[in-house]
Amino acid sequence: MDAVDAAVELAATLRPLPLEYPDTVTHIAALLAGDPRNRDQVRAVVEIVIGDALADPFWETTANRWRSSLPHWVRPPWVGATVRRLAAAGVLVATGRYARSTDAKGGNGGKLQPIYALNLDPVRRPDPASVVEAAVS
Repeated sequence: MDAVDAAVELAATLRPLPLEYPDTVTHIAALLAGDPRNRDQVRAVVEIVIGDALADPFWETTANRWRSSLPHWVRPPWVGATVRRLAAAGVLVATGRYARSTDAKGGNGGKLQPIYALNLDPVRRPDPASVVEAAVS
């Protein structure tokens, strides 16, 4: 399983977390990302976002850079839901910096959007010895 597969699995299996948004949005994001019918769309978003971050020397990413690379068949709600699930999983970590959105089509032009740093630790397979050691402790 590669990092993209692992990130897709992680995004799909997370339970809703009460973050900075109301619970309703969190629940909708979990349903969108976790529904097996949406797997192809979630995978496409994860591949684009992770690929963009890996191409950056600091492993940072922002929607301005990858938005135009999304396949035309990916529906906008799946993009936000998937990015939100990746952030909740710790795969995308907010840097505390923001960029002005260039998304005029989606009505978000000029609004601030987070710049994320990629963290692959949550999707790496643990060392079997450390899992056994943690279970015994």
